[in-house]
Amino acid sequence: MNEQLKENEKIEEINDGLRVIRSPGQLPFGTDALLLASFLRGGARKKAAELGAGTGAVSLLAAARGKFARIDGFELQESAVGIFRRNLALNALEKRVNIFRADIRSLPSGLCGAYDCVFSNPPYMKCGAGRSSPSIEREAARHETAGDIFDFAAAAARLLKTGGEAVFVYRPDRLCDLVDAFRTNGLEPKRLTLVCADEAHAPSIALLAGKKGAARGLFVSPVLFLSDTAGQRSADYLDILGKGVFPQKYVKP
Repeated sequence: MNEQLKENEKIEEINDGLRVIRSPGQLPFGTDALLLASFLRGGARKKAAELGAGTGAVSLLAAARGKFARIDGFELQESAVGIFRRNLALNALEKRVNIFRADIRSLPSGLCGAYDCVFSNPPYMKCGAGRSSPSIEREAARHETAGDIFDFAAAAARLLKTGGEAVFVYRPDRLCDLVDAFRTNGLEPKRLTLVCADEAHAPSIALLAGKKGAARGLFVSPVLFLSDTAGQRSADYLDILGKGVFPQKYVKP
């Protein structure tokens, strides 16, 4: 596989023994991707889709844990799609995960209602907010240059079966936008977990799951702290890292 690496690329290992190609032009694998994959509630016969799939880390993690029978990723950036394909080959997951180059705002009508779960780590920032990146790929991954949160929620709603679940990771300061986007598109928020680095910091990550066509009623879990008071990884976070799922107290009874 090394001979397939391009200039300045390298291979790094992430959770579950998976290996991914790291390119300077792409955003690195992060905690938000890991937590999103763990927040997914799959099923052996269920079919899932990832919107704005990037280079595939979340889909790879979900596939490695056997959360879905099949996962289809949709990504607009050609360079990311190419790395995603190579990551599938690197981890021998080509038969369980597919990647398609596509704009989430204009997905084929034949895919409507085809999925049990749609998940996404969408761009967090509005165009013009924060610092821009000279990398086109990084800029697209961080800013809403190819669709805002309402576009991502609308795409999820189109792809989902009635009763299917949309699962997004987002910034807490834009949580109201995410809830608004879900409800505008018929996705009722059902599970919410806020994530803090430790007890001294405000939440930095929000995980929200919504169900298509569901009745109102939101379960807000305890806050997940990544570190304990001693500065070590918390017991709950270690449990997530080891098992790839959230402990029961973060799941609605």
